[in-house]
Amino acid sequence: MDSFILLCCLLQLFRNAAAVIGVESPSMAVGDGAGEMLASSQPPPPPSALTLTPSTPSITHFVNDSFIIFCKTVQKDIDTKWRDPRGQTRENTKGRVHIEKKTGLLALVFEHISLDDKGNWTCEMDPAAAAREPTKSFELLVNQKISFDKTELVQSVREGRDALVNCYVKGQPAPEVSWLHNGEYINTVNSTKHRRLSDGLFIRNVSQTDAGEYTCRAMRITPTFSDSDQITILLRIQHKPHWSYNETLPMQYAYVGGAVNLSCDAMGEPPPSFTWLHNSKGIVGFNHRIFMADYGATLQLDIRNASQFGDYKCKVANPLGMLERIIKLRTGIKPIGPTRIQLKRLYPDALELDLRSPRMTNATDEMQIFGYRVAYMSESDFKYSAGNWSHAKQRDFSFHRGHRFIVPHLKSNTTYLMRVASRNLAGLSDWSTVRKFATATASSWKAISWQLLMISFIGLALMWY
Repeated sequence: MDSFILLCCLLQLFRNAAAVIGVESPSMAVGDGAGEMLASSQPPPPPSALTLTPSTPSITHFVNDSFIIFCKTVQKDIDTKWRDPRGQTRENTKGRVHIEKKTGLLALVFEHISLDDKGNWTCEMDPAAAAREPTKSFELLVNQKISFDKTELVQSVREGRDALVNCYVKGQPAPEVSWLHNGEYINTVNSTKHRRLSDGLFIRNVSQTDAGEYTCRAMRITPTFSDSDQITILLRIQHKPHWSYNETLPMQYAYVGGAVNLSCDAMGEPPPSFTWLHNSKGIVGFNHRIFMADYGATLQLDIRNASQFGDYKCKVANPLGMLERIIKLRTGIKPIGPTRIQLKRLYPDALELDLRSPRMTNATDEMQIFGYRVAYMSESDFKYSAGNWSHAKQRDFSFHRGHRFIVPHLKSNTTYLMRVASRNLAGLSDWSTVRKFATATASSWKAISWQLLMISFIGLALMWY
């Protein structure tokens, strides 16, 4: 034991001498148990003068998040301060980013985090008052949620020109953007038609087929999170007007005392204006109404005298062009009303009518009756509307579709009031007197159907026999 103590004393003396002359201590190279015992006998390092809570070296937040972090000192009477990433001392106790002092604590408060807050924030104290580590820092990483700032949901471009569908995507880290047209993915790689830009989608030489909905989709995947968002933009292609339908008849007929609708439908972007003229003059008086839509206008005329016949011109215009169409309104013959209105067959949800009208001897073939209009409403609806037939439903029938006149989509076991008018090129006849018909009940219809089925089977059996 005495020799072991002597050896330890010699080693300690040698270490002290080495520290004075700058020579490495041999004890650092000694591999026996004595060196290890000396190392373990050293006192533990003093605690850090500052601690942060939370204590992670980096913290991630999104823009507009709130966050607070505490800087704690071992000695409560020592002053501390926070420095921002630009090295400026934060001393304000109010504001979006401010400090709050408590005994032994200095809190850094972010009421709403912004992108400017990212970087290293440092809590520091007087180095003379600290045994070790007079500063503690953390890195604030700031992410920005995906947004589409100031992106217009409806955009326009003139036909034949190059277009840029604007989509202003914001986000930190910056997201990857892809595009869809009417739900179909757009390949912008090595494409001569489409090119993806930082502020939108470039389209070369746009045509009407390029109109529609464009989806700007933003996506990002990071080691800590992933998210996506999208916005749909309606792209309208500006073009001069063109007719929507070619079914408009160049010549129409009416009769004094009747009414007629003249339609004018045309597409255009911007939506065109519609103007009606009668014999090259503006239409005046109280015997007409014009119903306007984005891409059409209907002129409704109540014919009170023969002066209302003539040529009606529809003018369609927008900044890119103009169209004109003339409809000749000529005198026709009022049709004769139906002479037979009977119930031919009833169903739980429909009524089949037997309708007939005589041939008009004073009319040409083109002015003969070609169909009927049936107006109908349930007995309860008739009472509720005080007999106002403007609330009735209507169904038109034409002979070229056959001579079966079935009114569908009715309620079972319900009484309906019906009136009928004949139709020809000049308009409608007077309405017939009101008739009452009732639909079948579901149970009675099943019984009748079973009886008819049995009769059919018996008839087939007799024929076979």
